[in-house]
This record gives sequence, structure tokens and C-alpha cells, in this order.
Amino acid sequence: MTLTMTTPHDHTTACDRTTIGAHLALPLFHTLCGTLAGHPFLKVVVDRAENTWHLLDAAVHPFHVDYIATRVLGMELAELDACLDAFNASVYADPERRFLLGVLSLHTDTGAGTAGAGADAGTHMPTGRRARPFLVLETTEADTMSGPMLEEFYTFVRHRLDSRLPLLLKPANHGQEHALAAISDVRVPRILSHQLFGSRTRTPLNPGEAVGRLRHFRTAREYEQYAAGAGPLGGSDIVAMPCLPDDVPRVAGFINTAPTTPLSHTNVLASGWGIPNAIIRDLDQLIEAEELAGAWVRYEVQDDDITLVRLPQAPASLRQASGSTLSPLLAPSSAALTQTSAPSVSDRRPAPRIRLEPPLLHADIPALPLHQLRRTDQNRYGTKAANLGELHHVLAGGEDIPAGESEHAGQGPGHTIDLTAYYGRPRPPRANLYAHLTARLTARLGLSGLPVLPGLSDLPALPEGARGAQLRAAARDFVRATVTAPDGIALPFALQHRFLTSSPALQQGIGDLKAALARGTVDTIDPLCRRLQHLIQHAAPMPDDVARAITAAPQALPSGASGTPGRLVVRSSSNAEDLPGFSAAGVYDSVTAVHGADELLAAVRRVWASLLSPRSVRLRHQAGISPDDTYMGVIIQRYQPAGLGGVLVTCNPTRRADFRNVYLNCSSGSPENVVDGTALPLQYLYNTVEGGGRTVALGSSAEDLPAATRERLADLALTGRLLQSHFSGTTPTDGPDLDVDRPLDIEWLMTDQGDFHLVQIRPYAAR
Repeated sequence: MTLTMTTPHDHTTACDRTTIGAHLALPLFHTLCGTLAGHPFLKVVVDRAENTWHLLDAAVHPFHVDYIATRVLGMELAELDACLDAFNASVYADPERRFLLGVLSLHTDTGAGTAGAGADAGTHMPTGRRARPFLVLETTEADTMSGPMLEEFYTFVRHRLDSRLPLLLKPANHGQEHALAAISDVRVPRILSHQLFGSRTRTPLNPGEAVGRLRHFRTAREYEQYAAGAGPLGGSDIVAMPCLPDDVPRVAGFINTAPTTPLSHTNVLASGWGIPNAIIRDLDQLIEAEELAGAWVRYEVQDDDITLVRLPQAPASLRQASGSTLSPLLAPSSAALTQTSAPSVSDRRPAPRIRLEPPLLHADIPALPLHQLRRTDQNRYGTKAANLGELHHVLAGGEDIPAGESEHAGQGPGHTIDLTAYYGRPRPPRANLYAHLTARLTARLGLSGLPVLPGLSDLPALPEGARGAQLRAAARDFVRATVTAPDGIALPFALQHRFLTSSPALQQGIGDLKAALARGTVDTIDPLCRRLQHLIQHAAPMPDDVARAITAAPQALPSGASGTPGRLVVRSSSNAEDLPGFSAAGVYDSVTAVHGADELLAAVRRVWASLLSPRSVRLRHQAGISPDDTYMGVIIQRYQPAGLGGVLVTCNPTRRADFRNVYLNCSSGSPENVVDGTALPLQYLYNTVEGGGRTVALGSSAEDLPAATRERLADLALTGRLLQSHFSGTTPTDGPDLDVDRPLDIEWLMTDQGDFHLVQIRPYAAR
């Protein structure tokens, strides 16, 4: 073998250990490997022209193309940067390419019957069976290798490995899965992504750091008994349990001890609150093995590491905050839970204070169809209604609503919509990604009927002039062809205000609650909230004019299939949600099965009452949101049956630096089946730059969705990315200086006819 050291023309500063033409066994692998997502790995370059391969030290050569260009072809980095997209196409897409690029990662199989069951290399699994190492070969996610080329790649690597090491090929995307379907898995043994990582022992969900007392509950009943006896959990607690309940209060950190999705309500809350959150599936074994109980810990979650450090005692700043005793808990153990000396701990930082725009409560503010609202209407109808109104505006083509209808919207004439702005942001060394967007839209011509767009090499550096206008128009047309926004009626805050002020009992109760919050008399807050909720839902009379406004709303909805109102959905739309630093995901109620006027009035009362639930009041008070500024609007829509429903976020929630991928979850039925955490959804990542998608987890499903449905989901993912360009601002008045990297959280459903409806759009984990 040849060991190549750094030479003067190299662009690295560390010792450059790369091996060319070597036979690979585990000692050499460990010499060169780095760590990615908890697994040892190294990079592979197969040179077909020279019939050899290069094994790269990942710490020195983070990018395959940099190594090939500078070390094999003798280019300068500046020269590579000037033609990067064309060079990438030559190594990832050219059917006659010279180089085959990939990654070899090391995993363990405990003999449980499924390859990769051990998931975390080097981790002892308490099964009593010997862990066996195996290697997994995969290409980059954007690679377009054909089936025969994938077989050639696998065979080349297999012949240069220690024969005792099993080797499996992992398709990098759905396209490669399809390409391999015609090739025997005897010739090319393979493993799918969800099979390899579905049983990972530890998975970071949200980065962060916290110090607290770790409270471990093995069942929901243990959690309920603790909350009923010892009192509510608080800011000095780190809660660990299989499935965190939707009503969990704001605490210092979450640990999920069973598989979950990053898009459940509780995990979205953790992201919005900025608290550490991870899956640690072997927590019970760690507790039993280490005999740990009552531990104060420093808990840190990073993209590739989860750390729990036991502290000798509670930090001085937190000793008074801890109140009660707790059940047997956890301290650090094992390779993945790194134990280090406890650092000094600073005082616990208070939650950020949130300020709302003053709500508008004029009696003459009417109930309006969603399509007449804009984002600036959030202080009249709530953020959900305002965002759906803005979505209607986007899907209408971006033209301004006629002056007679938009007077309330606060949008001046000449307002334009650009759905390509995300792709215009520099991603060094690229000035922008417009060429990639052009390729994505062109690739979908068969579905959307868009006009032919300029090729990658023909698109100007900045999309100015006619071709830039063509790209923007194509993006708008693609979105309009892919999704719709069901209309509905938005009830303003003013209706709730008239109801609340009409009842002396409600006014007295609200006054008592505000006084209790001001005094900090915690033990009286929950009873006061529950009494107010009872008054709102059952006891306080509703003024006739308010009742008439509510029951008249469905008459303005488009007729159902039978021409009758039929089943309705009543959704919450508060001004105290979807804010920077305050998500409120799952905090307020919606009612999805409403028939007739009486049920409609009851559903609206329930939605209003959810604004005063003990949990929602506590969360807003912690965030500094005044009760005087908080109101609830209501959205009334016709029920739309769904064959498939879910949530997508326009980022990779477990790796925020990933600007390519959109994370999408779905299951049969409505989106609520995903976010409430009761069933594990199908989980996908879709690359909205180079294209392609891959299945991350099957969840509770027995099999993956059909290929045609996954292709449709790829269109939905790209649509979400395009909408991000318009909705990414922190406020409706951010103007042209939006941070287009702020991700969106979109709830959607797919009808039996294959049509996508977007039922909610909001910032994802705004902080």
C-alpha cells in the first residue's frame, strides 16, 4: 500500500493520511476513520481509470470533490470553485464518470436477527450475544449511479476488504432502491436506511444544554402519579419517559426512551423552547447497571453526541428550585454518554420575554373568509388564520387582492411574491442555488406542465431579466399546481372579547387569575383556570349577536358535495402561538368532528376555553405574555377526508446545518395522527437541491409507501421549500430582508384523489 503525506501544494494543515490501493481491515479503518452520527466512517474514491481506490482521512478531506480535484487532478481550489457545479455533475451524474464516490461506515450486529440492530458501533448491548462488526457502503445522496454501476462499486470494494468483514450496500435514495431492484441481493447484499438506523440506541433531536434533576418515568401512569403527588414539574427538571405527554410543562430538557419523530408536538415544543432533547433507548439498562438514583446532571445534546454528566450536588443557583424527592434516576455511562469532570454551572437563564402586537377588538371587525386575510391580520384573527390567508394570496398567483377587499390587510400596491429567494442565498463556494432550482423544476415538467426553463449552464449567476422572471413564474406555477388551501371562515378576537365581557362571572374570574399570577400564588392558579374553563364552556351565557355570528359562518363556506353544511372542523387561532421563542404546538384545542349549530357553538366555546387551560396560562406566564394581550380566534372549515396526512418541516430537524433536505412525516388519515405522538409515522428526507429522497423510518407501518406516492411527496417537499422563501420572516412586516433560512412547519393532507391540501403553515421552532 501507499501512504501519502502532506505535500507543499496541499490545501490542508493537518497530517494528511490517505491510503491508495490498500487492502482494508479494521486496524487501517480505525486509523483513518472519523465519526458521523455516532458511527466510525471513512471516505472512498474509486478511480476506474487507474483501477485503484483511495481511502481518505475524513478529518483532512471532508469533501470528495476537493480531494479528487486537488490531489488526483492537480487543480487549485479556486479553479474548482469556479466550475463546482459542472465538476459535481461529472462525478455524480455522468454515466461515463471516471470516479465512484462513497462512504464506508462501521456498525455492529448483535445477532438479534436484523443487520445493524446494534446500531451504535462500539456500544455494549446487554443481550448476552457477541457483537459482530460489519461495514456499510453508500454513495452520496445526490448520486445518480445506475444499478450496474452500483454493483460495480460494491464488487470493487468487496474484493479489497478483509473477507471476514461483511459488507452491505445501502441505497442512498429512492432512485437507487429502484435501480437495484433488478439486481439479486445475493450479488449485492443490501440494507435500507430505515433498517440500519431504525433501531439506533441514541439519536439527537434538538441541540442544547441544561443542568437539572433528571426525573425518569417508565410509564405514563408513573408520570401522572408523580405530577398528582409531588406537584408539577418545573424548570430545574429533565424529564425522561417513553412518550412525553402533550401537556408536559416547560422543563429543562427532554429524554425520549422509545422511538419517536422529531415532529411530534412535544418535540416541536422542545425545539421551540430551545431545550436539549434526544432519544436514549437504553436508559433503563443504564440506570439498572449503574444503580443511579436522584442524580443532578449536566445534559448536553449535539448533532453527533449526547452527554450526561453527573454532578456531585445541585448547583447553588438551583438548590432552592428543586423541591421534592424523585424516583430512581440516571447518571452517565457508556461510550455514547460521555462522562467528564463537572464544569462550573452558571445561573439558570430565564425564559425569553415575549411581546405581542396589541390585539384589535373593535366590535365592527367581521368574520371573514380566509382568502381575504393577509399575514398582517394576526392581531385580529390569530396567526393560523392570518398565515392561511397569506397562503391563499400566494396560491392566487401573488396578485394583490382588489382594494375593496384588502383595506384591512395593510399591503400596498405593487407587492410581489418571490418563491425562489431561498435558492438565491449564497452557499459558499456557490453564489446561489438558482441552477439547482431550475433543474428541479425542469425535472417535474411531466407533472406540472411548466414551460421549458434554461439549462444549468445557461442560467445567469443572478436570475435577472426575462429568464429570472421565468424562473420565478415557474416556481409559483409549480406550487399552485401541487397544493391547495381549503377555504374557511375566520372568527375575529372581537367575538371572544364580546363574549368574555358580557359575563360578570367571567370578568371576576379573569381578574382573580391575573391577581394570582401577579402575586405568584401558584397553588391557586390551576383551580382558577379550571373554573374559568367551566364557565366558558358550559355556564356563561352567550350573547345572541355572538351566537348568530358563529352559526352564520358555515353558510359562507363553499357547499359540500351534497350541498349541505355536513361535517365541520373548528381550529384554534391565537395571537399567542407561532412566535419567536413561543411555539405553543399542541397547547390549544381544535375540534375535528362538528355537526350542526349546537355542536358548532360548543366547539367554539371549547376552543376559547383552551386559551385559559392551566398549562397554557403557565406557559405564557413563563414567557412573559400578559393575559391582557392574549386572545383566541377561530377557523371554521369543512372536513376534508384524507387518505394520507402529515407534517413537513423545511429543514433537517436533527442536523440544522443541512440546507438541502426537507423532513416529512405521514401516516394514514389526518395530520393529527403524526403530531399527537400516539403512532409512529413514516419518515422521509427529501433533497430539494440536487433532488432525490430517502426513507428514514417506517414507524408503525409494515411497509413503505408506493414509489409513485413517494414521488408525489417529493413535489410536496419542494413546494414547502419554495413557500419558505415567502413565509420565513419573524413578523408580517419584515419586508424584503427576510431570513429565508428560517424553516416552516406545514400540516397537510392528501385526498384519495391524490390532491394535497395545506391546513396549517407556521414557523418551525421559531426562537
